[in-house]
Amino acid sequence: MSCEANLVVLTSEDLKLCTNNFHRNNLIGLTQFCKLYRGQIKQQGFSIGSQAGDVTVKVWDERSSCITFTNDEFLMVKEEIQFLTHPSIKGHPNLVNLIGYCCEKEVKGVIYDLSPWDTLHNLIPKDNMNWVQRVNVLLQFAQLLEFLHNKEKPYLVLNTNASHIMLDWEGKPTLVDYGLISGGIIGEMTPLKKTMPMHTIGFVDPFFAAKGGSYWDTNCDVFSFGVILLGLIAKRNSELENVGKPQLGLDSLVQNWAKNVYRPSFSLVHRSLQEDWGYFAEDGTAITELGMRCVEFFPVNRPTMKKVVECLQGLLGFRRLEDARPNKREKTFHGN
Repeated sequence: MSCEANLVVLTSEDLKLCTNNFHRNNLIGLTQFCKLYRGQIKQQGFSIGSQAGDVTVKVWDERSSCITFTNDEFLMVKEEIQFLTHPSIKGHPNLVNLIGYCCEKEVKGVIYDLSPWDTLHNLIPKDNMNWVQRVNVLLQFAQLLEFLHNKEKPYLVLNTNASHIMLDWEGKPTLVDYGLISGGIIGEMTPLKKTMPMHTIGFVDPFFAAKGGSYWDTNCDVFSFGVILLGLIAKRNSELENVGKPQLGLDSLVQNWAKNVYRPSFSLVHRSLQEDWGYFAEDGTAITELGMRCVEFFPVNRPTMKKVVECLQGLLGFRRLEDARPNKREKTFHGN
């Protein structure tokens, strides 16, 4: 496998040292294809160059479909390196900075220059994030998707979900799973990716899924974003373990719950968040309506990510409290 000159080639022992032998206390969460760990790149005498500190370690699950369903077991690692190191992508504030990678027969993993707080999935139902932080996460992630969709050959993330978004200690969201990404420098979606099992049922676009997964486009990312938005404002995750239960079924999914309770000019914002500093009732109604538009069944009824960004930037809270946000709005990233 070819190597970018500025990336460190790691061994499985390096990854074990980073994570204390993949100790369960360092396990942050699971993505569709991988496990995410907290790590340190300088401990027990191990260091990578002059860099030291807290990092995120991602290791591909050996039972993952990305390994068992393909002739090239290193394919996803290769594509991730190709994507993250490309000049048009590298340096985006909501994409990870890759430090190094490991491509051994038994262990495949990468190290990100990212001091992890937690995955968005883990944080959604908790009280750790206030209203301003939650809306700020939504705006930053919407800007990332707009950036990816705006390329001459648009990127499609496809398996976007809250477990694939890591927040650092400042609350900045970063995408950490690129397993099904296509478009741009990666090229068109391969038949393998189209048919690859998608375990993130709560975020999968039902319109395109109903067509058997033979065709996907950027509207799928809009739908997934809508599910994330509704979950984040309502402090609610899809209860996937209940999907197969006759009495609960698909109503356990965030978007279906929202459609069951939503009424025009109605806010789905959790009551505790409505009491937060920086919350405005008008924003609660507007952002709820935005989320409902994103999860419309027919893609033609959904907004583009550009429209989503414009709507979020137009919230009263952002317009009145711009200087009070935990993370000041960054300049637009254009890449090289």
